[in-house]
Amino acid sequence: MNNNTILVVDDEPLGVRILCHHLKRDYSVVVATNGEEALRIARSDVPPDLILMDVIMPGMTGYDVCTLLKNDPNTAGIPVILVTGLSEEADEKRGLDLGAVDFIQKPFAPSLVRARIRNQLELKKYRNHLEMLVIERTTELELKQRQLAELNKELENRVAEEVNNSRKKDTLLIHQDKLVSIGYLAAGVAHEINNPMGFIMSNLKTLHNFTNSLRQYVDAVHETATDEQRSRTAELYADLDIPYIQEELPLIIAETLEGAERVKNIVLDLKDFACPDKDCMDETDLNRSIQRAANLFQSELSPIAHITLQLGTIPLVLCNAQQINLVIANLLMNASEAIDDHGNITITTRYDGTYVSIDVSDTGHGVAEEIREHIFDPFFTTKDVGKGAGLGLSICYGIIKKHGGDITLESQQGGGTTFTVIVPVEGTVCE
Repeated sequence: MNNNTILVVDDEPLGVRILCHHLKRDYSVVVATNGEEALRIARSDVPPDLILMDVIMPGMTGYDVCTLLKNDPNTAGIPVILVTGLSEEADEKRGLDLGAVDFIQKPFAPSLVRARIRNQLELKKYRNHLEMLVIERTTELELKQRQLAELNKELENRVAEEVNNSRKKDTLLIHQDKLVSIGYLAAGVAHEINNPMGFIMSNLKTLHNFTNSLRQYVDAVHETATDEQRSRTAELYADLDIPYIQEELPLIIAETLEGAERVKNIVLDLKDFACPDKDCMDETDLNRSIQRAANLFQSELSPIAHITLQLGTIPLVLCNAQQINLVIANLLMNASEAIDDHGNITITTRYDGTYVSIDVSDTGHGVAEEIREHIFDPFFTTKDVGKGAGLGLSICYGIIKKHGGDITLESQQGGGTTFTVIVPVEGTVCE
């Protein structure tokens, strides 16, 4: 049993008994039979790590409790999984909109409930770890920013006239510096996660081997035992549900290994994608860069758009990989912002013998004809004041032009937009 505590909230005794039976082997289980009691336990000095709650209850419903929990800063971080017999899509959407992390319909499979609880607890653990890392990095960045502010104050009187004459250029450079700082932060976080993930996967593989050995030993003991010995241990064998454990344990370890492998791959993609230390021309597989970007942004963009890759056969391109990654990321985010409800983003690559082309197409609202000619101008934006500096596409344009390529768009009002990037394979660089 680990140290996590699960709060089960249900007014039906049978439902409580079933959930407690399947959870008590792995977790400490606390029970509440109504919404008021659930709130009291969640707001106590020792809150639960996760709440498994029925929706339909007398008095306060699961929706009501979820709303109050998410509006309270002290309980907003507790993951809530709603369990109900309601099967309408609107019911599930309502629960997720109120802040629930998952929605399980009755009747449910115990292994599915355990798997989803385990996944949410793992996500919570990694989220807390990442928040701590971000706080540490933010503190370091704030210290550096204060030091830079002091230096800037000393230089301000000496360069005031020059700054006033080139304000737009300086602002663009500052924006680029911030993007580089974000790259360093992302690479640092990826490095911090990569080390513990290594020994987690190693321990899981060892655990898998140990489990196989224990299964063989238990099977051998059970098969060679006398009838009298089997009779003495039959009750314990049944109470511990040994056959079920033997069947489920390898599956649980296999699922955990698969999840750890996915985390490891995402970390590697993040580290390679950010690569803030690479500031030189190198032969780059742009298809691989696009796949990394899709992997990193898919979960964030999934509520908005589905990303489809149509990657052709292309050669390696001599380019600055970090800068091209920045262009891909900007175009992906730009495409997602053009989609009002939910749509598709398609990335296509081609090779014509001289240039590699990258098309980023969306099914969004399109770009009005009167603003297309200004779309790549510095500081041009259609967003509200304070919501965008208008530098993203301008930076993309500058990067591609520096590589001797070009970036264009085709769009129809209400019919979507396609940005096309072409980059020479031989790596022409224009200073």
